[in-house]
Amino acid sequence: MQRMFLPLLLLMGGASWLRGAEPTSSPSPEPAGPRGVAWLARKVEPELEGAPERLPQYIEAFSRELGNDRRLCAFHVIAEAHAAKQVVLHGYVELAETHSAIVQYLTLLGFKIEDRLESLPASGLGSKQFGFVRRSHSYCFDKPIGKRTQENDCLFAEPLFLLREEAEHLLVHSREGYLGYIASGDVERVDGDTFAKYLDGPRVLVLADCEVGKGLTIPAGARLKYRKSDEKDIWVILPGDKGASAALPASHCRMIEEPTNDIELAITTGKRLIGTPYFWGGRTQQGIDCSGLVQMSYAAVGFHLPRDSYQQFYVGQLTATRWHRTNMRRGDTLYFLGDDGKIRHTAIYLGEQKFLQAVMPKVRISSFDPNDPAYDEGHSKSFAFAKRPLE
Repeated sequence: MQRMFLPLLLLMGGASWLRGAEPTSSPSPEPAGPRGVAWLARKVEPELEGAPERLPQYIEAFSRELGNDRRLCAFHVIAEAHAAKQVVLHGYVELAETHSAIVQYLTLLGFKIEDRLESLPASGLGSKQFGFVRRSHSYCFDKPIGKRTQENDCLFAEPLFLLREEAEHLLVHSREGYLGYIASGDVERVDGDTFAKYLDGPRVLVLADCEVGKGLTIPAGARLKYRKSDEKDIWVILPGDKGASAALPASHCRMIEEPTNDIELAITTGKRLIGTPYFWGGRTQQGIDCSGLVQMSYAAVGFHLPRDSYQQFYVGQLTATRWHRTNMRRGDTLYFLGDDGKIRHTAIYLGEQKFLQAVMPKVRISSFDPNDPAYDEGHSKSFAFAKRPLE
């Protein structure tokens, strides 16, 4: 963390609620640890007497203090005031913890809540909650219609995690995890098995635009599933249920090699810290916190992640969500939520449902598998996303 931010953080009573670490002993007069829903309710209304006319400000305060970046975690909440402090909540929320926290927060402020928030992914999507871009490229916007801002440009075959559909547009997580509304007609929708199968195995990075017929140009930067190659061409599989293939000039492509050596060195470095005491803010064998463990592990291979878990979440490609963990790979970074829905913990995936984490009282290997003696029920339930820092 840069030195220039320290005075502000000290005024806020320490940065542990930002760092994404679990509470531990602290030399400061105020105990370290996340500041949650009750803290925020007291901050906006010390007497816990909410005013209906201030509902937009309450929602904004919640999003600013306890919400994750809206570019990465879907959150669109509108509070409609009725008589006798009755409030109807409209909109959508991606994460169940955030959903529960916003209701709890407004209840603490004295409102009676009628909860009409949509949970994501929306049930109307059915089994096809995944997709691939079927055009050369397609823009994502912050809104499905009206005056809107372009958020991202998604390339052919880019994997998408679908969240909801509105006005012939789909709200999706794109490759980096960013959110945006993309035209429904530009998406090849698939089920989880088809999605996982296409993303498994060797892949090809396109280095220059390639015409493949039927008006389709595969743009530079696209990544496709490898099929075979010869001296002249590399054959790739196009996404979708039909499994069609296309030949691309070998000179226009590069095989994406899995950085196995780097991943294994990062994991080995992290595992050397097993048994190290958990200590918020620590980055040595005398004491280390969750984001410190992940940061130090990747630093061993010259890859420098930011200091805090919510900052590390920006790095890499999205590989798994709470509702789809199939494509996680050894070395992926994992992100977990606090009860208030904010990213507050991180770990390293080891494969076979195991992960390395720094928690109280010490660094250890835990498991998502209920039949494993190392099963961590709390973190299994609070898992939200996985990302791949190195490809």
